[in-house]
Amino acid sequence: MNHSLFVRSTTFVVAAAAIAACSSGGGGATSSAPAPAAASPASRPTTMAAAPAASSSAAVTPALIALGDSLYHVSSCQRCHGPDAKGRQNGPSLLGPTFLHIQGTGSYQDFVNLIMSGVPADSIKDKTHTLPMRPKGGGQTPLTDDQVKAVAAYVYSLSHK
Repeated sequence: MNHSLFVRSTTFVVAAAAIAACSSGGGGATSSAPAPAAASPASRPTTMAAAPAASSSAAVTPALIALGDSLYHVSSCQRCHGPDAKGRQNGPSLLGPTFLHIQGTGSYQDFVNLIMSGVPADSIKDKTHTLPMRPKGGGQTPLTDDQVKAVAAYVYSLSHK
């Protein structure tokens, strides 16, 4: 138990320091409201081949990807999507090129929006996955907005190499 608490505390401190170091005050306004979903394509999976490769990728930096990788592996993300992001019984693969729940073009911001809002049980498109994805990772310690952006950068980078 003490080791787990130490690891979580240490990870939190490292993540907070990295977020502070990465946020260079470029600050635009952030909104916690997800972007409106497209009406008809919303029922279809988004294929990354159709998405522009540079779509909002300026916000995706190597430091943000590294922080997101770290957060992904210590949070609930890897429990459902797997440590290799190839998917498991309760979460689909995050490697692309097709994503079931991404709305829009598959931009970095689309990944941020999905992690912010989660996937409710009644919206799960692959019924072999039975657990919902709670907003911001849910659980006892949901991700902060900056942590969501970091995890989104990591997941986005997996299919945009």
